Amino acid sequence: MPVRIVSTVVTAASSYDLTTLANIKDDLAIPGTDTSSDATLARFITEQSALVAGYCNRVFPIETVQDVIYPDRDPYPYQVTGMLSELQLSRWPLVSVATVTDTVAVGITNTLVAGTDFMIDAARGWLTKIDPNTDYPTGWSPDQYTIEYTAGYFEAGSGAPPPDLEMAVLRLVTARFKGRGRDPFMKSQGEPNIGTEQYWVGAMPGQTGAFPPDIAATLEKYRVPLAI
Repeated sequence: MPVRIVSTVVTAASSYDLTTLANIKDDLAIPGTDTSSDATLARFITEQSALVAGYCNRVFPIETVQDVIYPDRDPYPYQVTGMLSELQLSRWPLVSVATVTDTVAVGITNTLVAGTDFMIDAARGWLTKIDPNTDYPTGWSPDQYTIEYTAGYFEAGSGAPPPDLEMAVLRLVTARFKGRGRDPFMKSQGEPNIGTEQYWVGAMPGQTGAFPPDIAATLEKYRVPLAI
């Protein structure tokens, strides 16, 4: 059964950066006392973090969100076939679920209780309805559901992203920083008796998108497919 979701951010994250200035300076072997590149590195961190989040179609820092879910149904008297097996929230993994309400008709709303009326699958962002008579999973009726919850991978400003996700961003920022000021079309550069430098021009072998294949493979498990 198709659904429509209206999602609203209740409490936004303080930052959407996926690594820190201290970590990228450590990767680049820049002493902490050297602040000459701090502004540039901070900008690169924000830009590459946004690029990764856009590629993955998701927000990584923890935020509080409200989803209003409208299962598709026929016009009155709302006769439909089947039910929703789960309510799929727009963000995951879940940190906590604050409130779930079921609007069965205009002006008639029931508040549902976790563990009694539904179960939570935090990793997948699922809410599974519980049959009160059998204590067994059942389907969700085509009502309007409003869920306020907190979801994300880390607390901005005090927590850390998953290590592989942060590693991908660090590598992207490092490449951006080391390529600063270089002619992107330079294929090779040689000096007699000194040596030769060569760089990739355009995409790397096997690259079909914005990232090299190894970075894309790292990000793939975080990527949320876009509905067509």
